[in-house]
Amino acid sequence: MTDAVTRFAPNERHETLPNGLRLHLLPRPDFHQMVAMVTVDFGARDQSFEKDGQLVKQPAGLAHFLEHKLFAQPGYDAFSRLSELGANANAFTTQTRTSYFLTAPANEYEALKELLTFTQEPYFEAESVAREQDIISQEVDMYQDDTNARLYRLILGQLFKDDPMADDIAGTTESVHSVTPEDLQLAFDAFYRPDNMDVVIAGAFDETTVRDLINASPAGQRPAVAPVSLPTHELQPVSDDILEVEMDVVRPKVAMGQRWYDGADMPTGREALRIAIAGSLAIDLVFGEFSPTYMTWYDSGMIDDSFSAEFDWERGVAFLTIAAETPEADELIDAVADELENMADRFAALQADFELVKKDALGRLINKLNQLEEIVTRFEGSTFDFATLRDEINILQALTFTDVLEILRNAQVSALTTVIATPNALDM
Repeated sequence: MTDAVTRFAPNERHETLPNGLRLHLLPRPDFHQMVAMVTVDFGARDQSFEKDGQLVKQPAGLAHFLEHKLFAQPGYDAFSRLSELGANANAFTTQTRTSYFLTAPANEYEALKELLTFTQEPYFEAESVAREQDIISQEVDMYQDDTNARLYRLILGQLFKDDPMADDIAGTTESVHSVTPEDLQLAFDAFYRPDNMDVVIAGAFDETTVRDLINASPAGQRPAVAPVSLPTHELQPVSDDILEVEMDVVRPKVAMGQRWYDGADMPTGREALRIAIAGSLAIDLVFGEFSPTYMTWYDSGMIDDSFSAEFDWERGVAFLTIAAETPEADELIDAVADELENMADRFAALQADFELVKKDALGRLINKLNQLEEIVTRFEGSTFDFATLRDEINILQALTFTDVLEILRNAQVSALTTVIATPNALDM
């Protein structure tokens, strides 16, 4: 399978420009498009940093606000210009990174030039910032009306009490309205440094042309600047108390969460990616829709097809979340707690199905080689030592049942924490 992966994902090039900007070229000459992304190692959790010996604290949601405002250029909107150039553009902010990407026809470079310009040249006009405050506040209100989004945010609040991980990526109405042009410029200067950014391009393009274009662009020409320091997050213990909240639901919804590497040093780089993939495999095997546990719970009516179990890893945090609608909240909580408490043993008992689950995961990843946007946007930068989708596939292919079982047996996990959303009393 390695040969097949190499055939469909050949000749990846990785280099660092003199100013520190990292370039990742993933040519796919058989495609008729190219996807390009500028990604910054800066996200919603990065609300404080040390610069010139001073601790700087900024409002919740600032990284997301900055993502919105970079498109506003003097005299034009970069998003509209990209559309006029025939490109489909978008951007997103996570807890630990901000990314801007576009899809353009093969060997068409004007949109790429624009991407490498507007992400490097901020323009924070006071009146425009004020208008954006109202726009993002509406987005925040929309998330508050989404039961699933609220439940997810509450379970993160239980897992990461008093930590920015518990804040909504978009912030709150109050924090959004406190953002100033000076805050945005300060964050841009601190984090949108060439050495804190990656340019990832996949698809059909001429490597020499693209390399020359990037070197000559504002991204390639900006001077290197001194880095800032991020604080060490001191996480509070996870409480095993159950939080009950009333929401606009017909029947109870339950969310459960557990931190990995609780109180222990987290692995980094490719080893972190290997463990993240192993954790996802274990969750698929024990809680997946074809597992004995899932089928038993489903057949008994304790869960329905809303049940989900996810393993997440971002810079500095690893955790799993489980969510479901259920008429038997207490019974489901007890059942999940028992599965997680005995996770390694449950996994070991399902050894006969391991290769099937692994092949299914491999198939899904290999299928993503046909999707340029997936190839590019899955890139997590320094979190996984600049691994690409091809690296993910090779790591997954090499994982054995014994490897995953050892990881489970050595995992240091937190208490299980739970949030139950119950129907509003006035609706009953």
